[in-house]
Amino acid sequence: MGAWGTKLFENDITCDIQDAYKKFLQDKLSNQEAYDKTLEMFHECIGDEDDEPLFWYALADTQWTMGRLMPSVKAKTMEWINKGGGITLWSDGAYSTEWKMTLEKLKAKLEKPLPPERKIRKPATIKQNLWNTGDVYAYRFHTEESKKYDVFEKYMLIQKIGEGHEYWAESNSEPIMQVHVFDKLFDLMPVLEDINGVRLLPLDYPNDSDNLIMNRLAKIWSKKDYPAKHLTYIGNTFIPATKIFKRHSGEYFDWKYIEPHCGKYYKYWQNNEYKAIEEGVFRYVSNEF
Repeated sequence: MGAWGTKLFENDITCDIQDAYKKFLQDKLSNQEAYDKTLEMFHECIGDEDDEPLFWYALADTQWTMGRLMPSVKAKTMEWINKGGGITLWSDGAYSTEWKMTLEKLKAKLEKPLPPERKIRKPATIKQNLWNTGDVYAYRFHTEESKKYDVFEKYMLIQKIGEGHEYWAESNSEPIMQVHVFDKLFDLMPVLEDINGVRLLPLDYPNDSDNLIMNRLAKIWSKKDYPAKHLTYIGNTFIPATKIFKRHSGEYFDWKYIEPHCGKYYKYWQNNEYKAIEEGVFRYVSNEF
């Protein structure tokens, strides 16, 4: 699970569940149908000690906000809250305290009277496929948050390597850009030749399978999230086959959270190694962090 904070929707799982449930409602499914589809999509969470509580927390919070909280979902969520579900994800004392506060806020919210049902509106279509395959852009870190990871005002290079679809999307829907990032930061605006000999930045941490995520779908959730003024086109170049991860992970390169996500990856991997086992499979080697 990718997490960047201890609030309820500061991890990949809860964000994905919220987005999926809302999308099913936007597709004019009934609340029961949206629930059934969401449960089916995330069935692997059920029975998992770490992931299952996150499923119920995200669904209950979103259903309550939409004025559609189902009694069975509330009961299951309260059961997990009372057991402290998800606490094992936060081994650090300070983080575990913050997570407990998040659960207390969720519990208090669910105990309030249910608000009226919100009207469901289909969101405006956002163009997702903005670059040509092979395009390389320089992104400049600029937020206060980037200072935490020593990347403030530095440039990183992002390249479009292909296109893909969300796993619930129709095959004829607009594809989403698939990108990878180069594992080098620049103090001055880089040029295209600066990618030569530079390894890719894993958009991941070592996990149970040791297979690393080397690229993601570059999802734009809202037009304001795409940082156009902080991106500079560098050029277009061939992508060697050994640089391409053949299958995308199903997770996103989220433009909205590009700075905390990539900042953490840069800080972590500058002292760690990985190697290519075969085309599309990369493995963690050592940890000196």
